[in-house]
Amino acid sequence: MLQMPQLRKIRSSLSSAGRYAKERANSLCSDSSINEQYIRALRTDSYVRICKIVQDQLGKQSTLKLPSAPSKSRSSHLHLSQNLLSPRQETLTDWIKTLDLHPLIVDYFEDSLETCRVCELLILSVHQTRANNRRIKRAIKLTKKVNDATSNTDHQCRMICEELSAFSQHTNPFYLVSKEKIHIICQAFAMLRQKLKAKHKKTMRRAKLKRIAISIATRLMGCTLGLHKKRTKSVQGYPKMTRQEVLGAQLDEAGRSLFILIKHIDTMSVAAGSLYDKVENMKELANMCVQSGKSEMLKEVVKEFNDRNTCFLEQLEELENLACLCLHDINASRRSIMQKIMAPQQGR
Repeated sequence: MLQMPQLRKIRSSLSSAGRYAKERANSLCSDSSINEQYIRALRTDSYVRICKIVQDQLGKQSTLKLPSAPSKSRSSHLHLSQNLLSPRQETLTDWIKTLDLHPLIVDYFEDSLETCRVCELLILSVHQTRANNRRIKRAIKLTKKVNDATSNTDHQCRMICEELSAFSQHTNPFYLVSKEKIHIICQAFAMLRQKLKAKHKKTMRRAKLKRIAISIATRLMGCTLGLHKKRTKSVQGYPKMTRQEVLGAQLDEAGRSLFILIKHIDTMSVAAGSLYDKVENMKELANMCVQSGKSEMLKEVVKEFNDRNTCFLEQLEELENLACLCLHDINASRRSIMQKIMAPQQGR
């Protein structure tokens, strides 16, 4: 017979996992702006393209080899970020070499690339977790056979223990994107956003003073044609804006984008943290079953896995969708900023 302390420990762990999942759901649903963006983005061509790239390169049934340490991540996996970013990073790097970009804009592009890499790691973690979860699915099927069988139940129980043992030995795929790493990234983004806001304010103040100076000079000198040509030549593509105002628009777009990225990362961090804890809880329960080897414990725990597996897989899909939504918004902002940069250049 299974001892009562063991059963109480299992039931306590299962109850804690349920409460955590509920708290996670409430936390994710609290940010209505992200939910609204997700609904708007769902059927856009760019969002569909991102999802298609993810599925084509990884596939929900593929088994992935995650890097053994964060520092090795870029050389160990499939480099999704190379195909998900728009414009592509190598193209952007070539443009940066030839264009006179403000250093804060260059920093923004670097931060958006870092966010893409975070999304990439999350997507890889989701797919690896799905692959690991096949052990749980097989244990569930074997448990059903045990319930229906009239013989060989000991053999079936050993097979269940083997599946649970293999699952418990898997490294938690979400270890790569720790809360500490997310916090450091968000802090860096917040600092850059403050710099962008300050520079935007200063730039627009200068633009206003320049317009006033031009207006005064025009009235005093009566040379409206010459001044107009000089101003227009510097901002071809935006004939009604000065150079300072064009830069201000770029800085403003980058600052707004960073605000959205911080929101995305916070939301994904909550989801990833919940899934990390849930996987750890499942590993602990699976290991307890293996150590006990009692059929009663096996049946109770595997039954709970079965009851929660659908919700668990939905949470994985939700995090993958959140990562794709973040990538969608990264690309939209990068393209918008590049349009503001290239329009004056093309008019020269």
